[in-house]
Amino acid sequence: MSTFQQDLEEAVAYHGHLCGGQITGVRMARLGVKTLGIPDVKHFRNLIVYVECDRCITDAIGTVTGCKLGKRNLKCLDYGKQAASFLNFETGEAVRIARKQTKRPPEGSDLLKFYEAVTDEEMFDVRNVNILYRPEDLPGKPLDSMVCPQCGEEVIDGRQVVRNGEAVCKACADGSYYNQI
Repeated sequence: MSTFQQDLEEAVAYHGHLCGGQITGVRMARLGVKTLGIPDVKHFRNLIVYVECDRCITDAIGTVTGCKLGKRNLKCLDYGKQAASFLNFETGEAVRIARKQTKRPPEGSDLLKFYEAVTDEEMFDVRNVNILYRPEDLPGKPLDSMVCPQCGEEVIDGRQVVRNGEAVCKACADGSYYNQI
């Protein structure tokens, strides 16, 4: 397994700068992997990580674990929380790690020195959890697809919804984040 320093350097290189989120994310990912007993996470194919924000910690968690959105083993559920759940989908064992409300480093302070003085127990709440997932949520090829009768676009992996007895894409059913011009 790589060292904390190696993981942090990789995370910073990917993210673009050192910040508290990078340090927190690296520590959170290392703790999650350790808690699940995964010795070589970069070669472990049965891990899915659910991150709960779209901030700096997400980049760090992805670099430490090797999980990626495109590989379908990194899931972003933006709850605005500095938390992540780590699932070994082969065994079903999962742990959720959330950052506690602890003091933040003073502006301009040495981030590494500040966070070195904070233990994992002070920084994180760690809980065993059950994660409900469907076969369509696992890494691998799409298990099904359909064409939305309203917009004509393909929907894969059971992401369609039923409205008024008709299967349609979520954008047509609930509205989209974009407006066509």
